[in-house]
Amino acid sequence: MTAYCIHRGAIVTRVKTSAELFNAAVGRQLRAEIAAAGSSIAAMARDAGVARSALDNYVTGKRAIPVPVVYTVCAIINVAPHLVLARAEERLSADIASAPATITPLHRRPDVAPLGQDVPEVAFGSPLPHDRDTDDLYS
Repeated sequence: MTAYCIHRGAIVTRVKTSAELFNAAVGRQLRAEIAAAGSSIAAMARDAGVARSALDNYVTGKRAIPVPVVYTVCAIINVAPHLVLARAEERLSADIASAPATITPLHRRPDVAPLGQDVPEVAFGSPLPHDRDTDDLYS
């Protein structure tokens, strides 16, 4: 699921949902558990019967991790799935707590008219008289 933050006059920003954030944290934790077990993504993918590119997409948070994949990887590395999920939750909580929100105020340029105050314009070098020019019809 994708969420967007939309405000009038603001830039549209893609905001990750809590499910996407948790999925990415589980992926990072799985990658850490695989490394701690002395394996690589390629070797784990072979052992688990999953395409290397698919496992890489799961552990980098690019794709949602299927529950059977979590269980298969956990069985191979001999770690209980609930421990991986609990560690991922701790990882996510730490990431959220340490990430400061950066808000950059946007200041209105002095050469731009205020909202709601349309100033008629004629395009540079337009051969049309002002009343026939349509360049100022956008909002």
